[in-house]
Amino acid sequence: MLHRFTKIVFSLTLIFLIGCDSPVYNDNRTQITKHKSTLVLQKAPQTAQDSCELEKLFVSKNLVNINSLDSNVRVVLHYSTSQNFLNKPIYKGLSNCYLPCEVAIKLCNAEYFLNSQFPNYHIIVFDAVRPLHIQKQMWDELEMPIEEKINYLAHPNDLSLHNYGAAVDVGIIGNNDVLLDMGTPFDFFGELSKPKREKEFLNKGKLTKEALTNRLLLRSVMTKSGFTTITSEWWHFNATNKITAATKFELID
Repeated sequence: MLHRFTKIVFSLTLIFLIGCDSPVYNDNRTQITKHKSTLVLQKAPQTAQDSCELEKLFVSKNLVNINSLDSNVRVVLHYSTSQNFLNKPIYKGLSNCYLPCEVAIKLCNAEYFLNSQFPNYHIIVFDAVRPLHIQKQMWDELEMPIEEKINYLAHPNDLSLHNYGAAVDVGIIGNNDVLLDMGTPFDFFGELSKPKREKEFLNKGKLTKEALTNRLLLRSVMTKSGFTTITSEWWHFNATNKITAATKFELID
């Protein structure tokens, strides 16, 4: 169950019950225009037809556009740009973040908890729903030994929580819409991105105190909202486990 000890969380719970049909505004703020990070300014290519088809797929699966609930959550889908490990657009123009309603509410709660502590900070979404056919494309095109690849990308046969929309890749936009330093970029294939080795890297001077503080802040608001972490990527958060996801959410092919 979602926590009900804050006004916004209670409101979001009600929205879940009625189907996520109404916009949400944190406290007494009005809906505002989104701003993109100065560090992730690349826009998705304007291929409206492809984007429309992918968006239609998500809508047909009853997924929710996160900005229809909270316009303050930033969205820069790196797989819609060339700023990803394949160095090319994969989502072909998609610019909106879609999630199952329950997951979207959790993410809105994380935005609320973050913004309550730091009014100029916002959650930024790097990836959300990842259709299975795109998961297969990523796996096939990533040139890396399988024993290494499996550390960074779920094998299509194993599925990923992203395929259900039950996982998100996120960071934090700070003052002046600058992406907070997390020690590595999103989708960094290396040991420094792993939360399980943060203390070691901090002691060795490979990870700064500022970067670790920012990671801990992100982790705090996400886990407070019902997400769980993984040991290999600071940006990845699960809304549930695979067994529960398979029973509650539809696999997006």
